[in-house]
Amino acid sequence: MARRGDLATNARDGAVFELRSGQFSLMVLAIRHLDLLQLQTDLTDHVASAPSLLRGAPVVLDLNPLSQLADPGLLRELINRVEQAGLKVLALAANAGIEAAAKALGLPILGVDRKRTRLIDAEPVSEIEALNPAPEPAPSEVSGLQSPLVLQGPIRGGQQVYARGRDLIITGAVSAGAEVAADGCVHVYGRLSGKALAGAAGDLRARVYCLSFAAELVSIAGNFKVFESASREVAGKAVEIFLDDGRLEIRPLRI
Repeated sequence: MARRGDLATNARDGAVFELRSGQFSLMVLAIRHLDLLQLQTDLTDHVASAPSLLRGAPVVLDLNPLSQLADPGLLRELINRVEQAGLKVLALAANAGIEAAAKALGLPILGVDRKRTRLIDAEPVSEIEALNPAPEPAPSEVSGLQSPLVLQGPIRGGQQVYARGRDLIITGAVSAGAEVAADGCVHVYGRLSGKALAGAAGDLRARVYCLSFAAELVSIAGNFKVFESASREVAGKAVEIFLDDGRLEIRPLRI
């Protein structure tokens, strides 16, 4: 039997695999009612409202609000509807009685930490999905101008925030493992260590601003760059991130 030290040595020497723990943020799709046609219709519209953020996104299917869903055929149809709408089901979070149906479909059953996941309800959701919101500003008097969503930081690892149809302003840090997104611009008045996605609905003019740049990933309208590929000249500095002729640029701010 290999000792712990042997396993570490093998990994360093180029073993075929390395088994280690990891931490990933997943969205949870909570199914409230089994109206499959309405679910697919509403969910398709929801995904289409922010395709850069949601299309193809992995989700955990939360069936706990339902009494039971033990029929593998019905469960398979439910999953098909969700995936046809544009999401990818990776696992289930469900009550007792679902184990056999889940096993028949080859899906694991997970526990869900609701403090570290963003819920996508199958019922109509509020226009803005956010964590710890600050009081909303009064509506602008300028016709057609939607007020930004303002949140008090920090946004901690595992949390996800999305401002639909407006800018997002974070008055504090965005920790590693956190994700902030907006259809408009993203402003982080603090250190940006997580992921920031501006123009989530496809706006090529959107920008990301932060006071201290250390992001894991930044994206403008689906065009992204990871921190390892960003210039070290901007690390820890105040920057603006934007698209220039289709290329994502990171430029220091003069403040």
